Amino acid sequence: MAKNFAVIGSPITHSKSPAIHSAAFGLLGLNWSYGRQEVQITELEAFLRETKLDGFSVTMPLKEEAYRLAVTSSEEAQKAGAVNTLLRSGSGWIGFNTDVFGLQMALANNAASSALILGSGATARNAVLAISGLNPGVRLFIKARSEQKAKSVIAWAESLGIAVGHVDQVARLGEFELVVSTLPPLSSTEDWFSGNPSGTLLDVAYSPWPSELATKWLSAGGNVISGLEMLIWQAIAQLRIFSSGSVAESFANEVELASAMRQAALSER
Repeated sequence: MAKNFAVIGSPITHSKSPAIHSAAFGLLGLNWSYGRQEVQITELEAFLRETKLDGFSVTMPLKEEAYRLAVTSSEEAQKAGAVNTLLRSGSGWIGFNTDVFGLQMALANNAASSALILGSGATARNAVLAISGLNPGVRLFIKARSEQKAKSVIAWAESLGIAVGHVDQVARLGEFELVVSTLPPLSSTEDWFSGNPSGTLLDVAYSPWPSELATKWLSAGGNVISGLEMLIWQAIAQLRIFSSGSVAESFANEVELASAMRQAALSER
């Protein structure tokens, strides 16, 4: 049966989601379509009420509003207070958060006893959930431009029983086995660090690539993971949801799927 999906948010023209989802649909032999739609926060409620599409990938700045509008949400979405996937149901929109899964898959081979998260938005909260889930007992820290926002993330984490410290001075990179940057691609981090990195950087930015931070990290001899890996694996979780209504039901050929989606993303200009 034909189904129709799209990515929604603003700005949206740069999104690689149509390319990667369409590549996956083709490999899976699904007669589904996937487009993009510019939607502002103030427009989302009316848009969801009027649309005929079957589901959505949700990007910034709509994730918190999508969570508010969903009639029910997954456990990860409830913890994060954010939804990046909406699926139509008979009673309304069901909300999911596949960003945590995407981050965990991107970091699957990078166990760490200490980690630093840069930023204080929805993706930073997802990173807290992902890293603490992968590495129980990890020493977790956050650094953000806004001390107030950083403290808000720390208070949220503590409400879930996750201990997070605050780096309010220049961070010494050699102290952390893992750094996850949730900053926009053009954010300057020149005054944030001292010393050379000794661990792994996951930069959720993927376009343009390498980012400014990734370039500095690589030049210092550090290990870097592109945010494209997070994008692909959160999309595979979305495919599971679009197909079965559950993130638990995986496809048999997900390594092949990831490869095809990665190639589609890299080919997209």
